[in-house]
Amino acid sequence: MTFAIAFVGILVLIVVGAPIVAALGAVGLAQSFSAGLPLTVAAQAVFHGLNSFTLLAIPLFVLTGEILHRSGAAEKLVRFVTMLVGWMTGGLGMSVVASTMLFSGLSGSVNADAAAIGSTMIPPMTKAGYRRPWSASIVAAASGTGILIPPSITMIVLGTVANLSIRDLFLASLIPAAVVALGKGFVIYFYAKYREPTTERVRVTPRELLRAGWEALPPLIAPVLILGGILWGVFTATEAAAVAVLYSVLLAVVYRSVGRGEWVTIFVNAGRTSGVVLSLVGVAQLLAYMLAYDQVEIVLADWAGQFTGNYFLFVTIVMVLFWILGALLDGVPALVVLIPLFMPLAREAGMGELHFAIFSLAVFGISLVTPPLGSACFIVCGIARIRIAEMLRPMLPFMAVMFATILLLAYVPAFSEWVPELARK
Repeated sequence: MTFAIAFVGILVLIVVGAPIVAALGAVGLAQSFSAGLPLTVAAQAVFHGLNSFTLLAIPLFVLTGEILHRSGAAEKLVRFVTMLVGWMTGGLGMSVVASTMLFSGLSGSVNADAAAIGSTMIPPMTKAGYRRPWSASIVAAASGTGILIPPSITMIVLGTVANLSIRDLFLASLIPAAVVALGKGFVIYFYAKYREPTTERVRVTPRELLRAGWEALPPLIAPVLILGGILWGVFTATEAAAVAVLYSVLLAVVYRSVGRGEWVTIFVNAGRTSGVVLSLVGVAQLLAYMLAYDQVEIVLADWAGQFTGNYFLFVTIVMVLFWILGALLDGVPALVVLIPLFMPLAREAGMGELHFAIFSLAVFGISLVTPPLGSACFIVCGIARIRIAEMLRPMLPFMAVMFATILLLAYVPAFSEWVPELARK
């Protein structure tokens, strides 16, 4: 089977309603059977794809996000951030972006960001005069930034399959994440002032702000503990995830906000989410193995040889392909399959491995929030009780900001490589 046949097979299965993990697994197995390989080879490919100490960080970070959400830590963060910027024009919308920047460092998941921040912020935004489609678009767009904010689950998977340093990936993502967040904040301010007038009335006294900051201090320490430990070399990403779990449990005990019966729900939800992500990684590794077995990378290299000398054409093709497949395959499986295939081509086109990795993450970030396929859009629409078609137009300015960031990443390597290089000195 060629890459085109495999892609068409996956697309057909998804269109007829098969889960993504089933579609990937079925096509991977079909390839192994057509090649005459025993079933044990497929099982070994899946096992090898999951047999990684780094991937253990995924269920641990998911568990951390579940505990912090149930313990009320996320709400304390959102309340503090809302007090800080909620008084501004478009302040509630800006607080969504700022809260997502903070909460992404705790949850590690774009979908968890969308669910937690959306359920907390959409009701007060609606009361302040935000139209539901506009508030839902703000939450979805903000959560799309989470893929570039450490400790992003997608970033951990990328580092594993591409054999890149998780620490370098975390460092390389800091400036792009900050720039895209500032761009979205500007869009929210512009629309609140000229296009989507609101009636925010967030007025707090210095004493109230100080109290909210004190209450939010313990959860604010969590991302500093996680990222600081990794960036300073105190522990690995997986060890940081374990520390994060212990710290979140300590917060839940101190807050006394999680009942005994809720712990079972927390572990079940974390297990379900982790199972989905890791299952996708496993079957995607099987598909990637079969594509390598069929020497698809050679065919792809011959085809790509026509444009690897043209940097603009290479960037355009990668961006369009990753954007479409990322939306169809929910990001992670597309990443596992495509990154190993395109990494050598990126080197030939003149992109460094770290540069290409962050560029790819930014493209996948757009795909996760692109209506009508982006998974974060479905979650936010459910919370806001709107049809996904209503988000199409409000999402356009945010997607323009994300697209501009992608172009900046593509043509200015220092945008992603400067901080890791500075840290090595």
